[in-house]
Amino acid sequence: MATIFKIVTAHEFLEITADGIIDLATSRKLFADIAGVVNLDENQDLLVDFRGTESKLTITDVYQLAAELIQHGTSFRRKVALVVTPGLNFNRASFFVTCSDIRGFSVKAYTDFEAAMRWILKAQKPDKHPSIPTCHI
Repeated sequence: MATIFKIVTAHEFLEITADGIIDLATSRKLFADIAGVVNLDENQDLLVDFRGTESKLTITDVYQLAAELIQHGTSFRRKVALVVTPGLNFNRASFFVTCSDIRGFSVKAYTDFEAAMRWILKAQKPDKHPSIPTCHI
């Protein structure tokens, strides 16, 4: 079976300062925009390229963003690869991956675009009983 996926760059959806900084409000907007505009179907994976941006999100902000996946769950039920720059951005992305995994989402963070593509293209066993997990914060 062929893998169907979309590649989205953060710059397509976010208001980013001249310094390339993303904040919580714009990050929440990214989720809504990707879920609404990209219209991922249930068999489509997603790669979001954040290279060239910088996050000023706190750990609490990252946790809240992971909780936002629940609101847009059907758009993010397949694989989601995040490509970020090394360092603090990767650390935040890794924490987001952990929070997303707890909620039943398949999200991975990468600093290497090709590694992210390999993961997206790797065969995945279909979920026999897909459901949107609930979250109590």
